[in-house]
Amino acid sequence: MTIRHLYIFKIVCEEGSFTRAARRLYMTQPAVSHAILELEAEIGSPLFDRLSRRIYLNASGNIMLSKVNRLLELYEELKSNALTAEQPLPLRIGSTITIGNFWLPSIMAAFCSSAEHIQEQIIIEQAGAVTQKLLNNELDLALIEGPIPYSQLVSLPFSSYSLLFLCSPGHPCALRSMLTLEALQRERLLVREKGSAIRDTLDSAFTLAGLSLTPAWTSVNSQALIQAAKASLGITVLPDILVKEEIKKGELIPLKTGELSLQNVNHIVYHKDKYIPEAMKLFIETAMTASHL
Repeated sequence: MTIRHLYIFKIVCEEGSFTRAARRLYMTQPAVSHAILELEAEIGSPLFDRLSRRIYLNASGNIMLSKVNRLLELYEELKSNALTAEQPLPLRIGSTITIGNFWLPSIMAAFCSSAEHIQEQIIIEQAGAVTQKLLNNELDLALIEGPIPYSQLVSLPFSSYSLLFLCSPGHPCALRSMLTLEALQRERLLVREKGSAIRDTLDSAFTLAGLSLTPAWTSVNSQALIQAAKASLGITVLPDILVKEEIKKGELIPLKTGELSLQNVNHIVYHKDKYIPEAMKLFIETAMTASHL
């Protein structure tokens, strides 16, 4: 197995075709196919499913790709001497949307004040998208809400928030003394989209109770859900930190759900095989100090 094999494999994955990869690499298609076959023979497992003259990265291939991306990045750093003090690399930081709104700005302000020489690149996306970028080595670390279901990732809790079921004062449920998940299931629910940490926690609660969730509204925008709930269009489920003002003004009412308590823990997450430079250590220390459970 050589760097050449790994690089060819990476390009084939990016192109999704031996022919397109060969064109990009200025190689013949048989040469690319042969290199992949050699790699598969050495690993002892096929990396692609070959169906109807098309290729699809399989489970082994996905695991291999995440490792190859990290190896090739380190190889490029060594080639260009990018780890020297004269050529500092930017710190690539990912964040989920809720953390990006309420925790990340203060963390970054504290980090930048103590590390003026360090450049950063910030990406704010859904939890699923940020997690996948970590697995593909497209990020150095990330701030992610909710459980981290991957053994390849290290997670350090640094803060948390509660999820509240909310409705307008004029909604019939505002007068109920207590609502169960079964009762909530029968209501018009206004919820975040699949892939968001908020939705994942909500779906898990319903699944554990043997229930299914069929929302009336699904939105990537929490403000749209707040406005819909204020208009008595249904019950929404959002972080307590996001709706403090609406609750204070009496525009939204937190519903009582008995012993049911939904909470998301916020984590600093990075790949277990990741080399941790000083800039990354400083960011982790800053995030742990700036926010606490």
